[in-house]
Amino acid sequence: DYDSAIVDLIDCSGDHVTYTNLLAEVEDREMDHNECKEKFINYIALKRCTEVRNQLLRFLRKYGKVKALGTIDSNQRSKAIRRCVTAGFFSNVAKLANDGRFYTLRGQHMVTPSHSSVLHSHGDISDYILFGESYDGARGGIEVRHCSNIDARWLRELAPHYWD
Repeated sequence: DYDSAIVDLIDCSGDHVTYTNLLAEVEDREMDHNECKEKFINYIALKRCTEVRNQLLRFLRKYGKVKALGTIDSNQRSKAIRRCVTAGFFSNVAKLANDGRFYTLRGQHMVTPSHSSVLHSHGDISDYILFGESYDGARGGIEVRHCSNIDARWLRELAPHYWD
């Protein structure tokens, strides 16, 4: 079953850290096509992710103030990764409103985290989320993929020029 296959990889802060957990799992050994299938992982996407991970590590060293992921505890690691992603996707942020829905900071468009997001099924929702992609949802409205919780203070620190 899907939930038992991914339980060791999930990070409640969102998709970006969960993706990194998966990549850390396969860092020391290659997963073959059959093993990926057993764990509900797209083999080709995993290969592409390893390329992106190398780029993420370079950005973490620059923006996340991290020398290597193995040198910090899991909370610091999660925060550094989400802060790094915020530096690149600062314009893709939504705030939780009083009605329990998320609205983008620019444009005030209502968005809903995708059912495929960790935040939808396993995550802890915060007041601000960052998303990597938006699309027309199956039930109407705008859905967002690749979501993670962020700290609102990071927006002013990492992109003050955008919010002034």
